[in-house]
Amino acid sequence: MNCAVATATLLYYFVACHCLLAFATATFSSPFTSIFHNDVAQSAKDVPHNTSGHRWLSKWRWKWTQDTPVTAYGKQFDENEEESIDEAKITTVEIIASRGYPVEIHEVITEDGYILELHRIPYGKGQVSKRDVEKQVVFIQHGFLNTDNVWIITPNNQGLAYILADTGVYDVWLGNARGNTYSRKHVYLDPSEEDYWNFSFDEMGKYDIPAVINYVLAKTGRNTMSYIGHSMGCAMFFIGMSLRPELNAKIDVMIGLAPASSVAESQTGLRFQAPFVNLLVNLFRILGVRIYEPVDSTRNNFRKRFCGPSLFLRYSLCQNPIFATTSDEYRDIDVNLLPVIDGHNPAGTSVRTAAHFAQNFNAGQTFQRYDFGPTENQLRYGQATPPAYDLSQVTCPVFLFWGQSDKVVDPRVYSHFSSPSTSTD
Repeated sequence: MNCAVATATLLYYFVACHCLLAFATATFSSPFTSIFHNDVAQSAKDVPHNTSGHRWLSKWRWKWTQDTPVTAYGKQFDENEEESIDEAKITTVEIIASRGYPVEIHEVITEDGYILELHRIPYGKGQVSKRDVEKQVVFIQHGFLNTDNVWIITPNNQGLAYILADTGVYDVWLGNARGNTYSRKHVYLDPSEEDYWNFSFDEMGKYDIPAVINYVLAKTGRNTMSYIGHSMGCAMFFIGMSLRPELNAKIDVMIGLAPASSVAESQTGLRFQAPFVNLLVNLFRILGVRIYEPVDSTRNNFRKRFCGPSLFLRYSLCQNPIFATTSDEYRDIDVNLLPVIDGHNPAGTSVRTAAHFAQNFNAGQTFQRYDFGPTENQLRYGQATPPAYDLSQVTCPVFLFWGQSDKVVDPRVYSHFSSPSTSTD
C-alpha cells in the first residue's frame, strides 16, 4: 500500500511539473519557458545579474551621483577601436555607454517599498548637455519578463531609445518593472522571502506607475511627459490611470505598442493552461518557487551554453522562447541579435504576475484585478469577485498600434477601448 501511495505521489508530481512547464509557455507579452529556480539572492544588495560587467559597475557605482554620465569599462567608447564588446554579457547601462551615449541610473521607491531602477539617456550621441534647454520627457516601459534592454540592443538607428535621444528633442527615461533583473530590491523585504514576490501587474500599475511618473517629472521640472509602453507596459499604464485618474493630467500622450489588457482572443498556449491556473499557482507555492523565470535559471543557462554561437541551433533546437511561444518567426529580426536577446531575456518576475494573465484569459473580455478567491476578494475589494478596471478613467490621449497577425493579443480585443486607435502591421 505504501508503495502504491509513493508511486501515485511521484506520478502526481511528474504530471504537475509537466503542467508547470506547459503553463510557463502561456504568457502573452514576452514568451518564456519555465524552470524551477530557488537560487534567489540572499539580500537586496546581492541581487544576481547576468554579467561580470555589472559587478564592476556595482563596485564603482558609489562614486557616481545620479546625474553623472557613465562609460563602459571605465573609458569612453571609441568607434575606431577594434575591441568587440559582447553585449550579451553586459548590462543595459554598459551597452548604452559603450554605444557612446550618456546614461544615468536612478532609483525610485514605490509606496509599498519596492525599489525600481530607471535608466536615463538625457541627450543624444555626440551632443552637448544643455541643462537650460527644455526637452520633451518620454518614459518607455517594457513588457512581460523583459528589462529596458529591449529598447537598446538593436543598432543605434533602429533602437527606439537611441532614435529619440538623437533627435535632440527628447529626454529619454527607461523603466524596469518590479522583480526584473534591475528592480529586484525593496526597502525592507528580501528577494529570498516569499513576501517579496506577492505582486502582479496590478501592483505594478497601482504603485510603480505613479511612483515613476511623479519622480521623473520632479527630476526634470516638467509638468507633463509622454509614455510609450509595450504589451504589459501598456497594461500597467491603463491600471495606473484607472486607479489614479489624476495622473492623466500628467501625460500629454500615451503610445501603446501591442497593448495588453484583455487576452481573451489569445491564440497561444495560454488558452490551454489558463483553466489550471489555481492548481499551478498552488504547486509553485508548495515547491517553494519564488522567482519566475530569471535569465540565469538552470534551463536558460543550459540552453545558452548548448547553443553557443550556432545560428542553426538557435533556429531549431534552441529557438528563443520569445518566438517559440508566440508561434512567430524571425521576421524582421537580425538573427545575430539572438545571442544578445538570450543574454538578457527572460528577466524574471513573480508567479502571481503570470497567473494574473491566465486569470484575465479566463475572464474573457473583462480586464480585471487579481483574483485571490472569494474570501480574500471580499476583504480586499468588498466583493467576492475581482472588479474590472474602469478604462473609462483613461482620459489622456491614447494611440494604439498592433499587428493584424498578433497571436498573443488579437486585434479583436481592442473593441472595448473608447479612445481612437491606429492599427499597423
